[in-house]
Amino acid sequence: MKFYPLTKQDRTDDSLLKTRFDEGHQIGAVCVCREYLFLRKGFRTYYIAYRDVDRIFRRVRTVTANVCCEGGEFRFDYLVVYKDGEELMEIQLPGEKAGKILFEDLKAVDPECELTAPEILPDEEGETA
Repeated sequence: MKFYPLTKQDRTDDSLLKTRFDEGHQIGAVCVCREYLFLRKGFRTYYIAYRDVDRIFRRVRTVTANVCCEGGEFRFDYLVVYKDGEELMEIQLPGEKAGKILFEDLKAVDPECELTAPEILPDEEGETA
């Protein structure tokens, strides 16, 4: 398995990453281990060290759709990795319960990591973005 760094300045040996990945707890496309967070997107597995992350948070999007005769609302949960004021990656989670379990694992592995979304700042006209 080949691993790709989420930040350009990090380059760790693939054999060490493979060991860490195998030790980790996998939930959907996300694998939580002691030092690294692994994210699978397509055929690639990305990694980032917790020390390089400013915050990790869950984003929830709801989509309204007409299903058969009635309307319905679908909920999609995403894990967002945030560093230096920008989103590095957004990955869809298998569901709300998986998101809660994932964040419990993240708190246990790195209690100092910020696990809340950044505040939405008003734009120039005073409206929220």
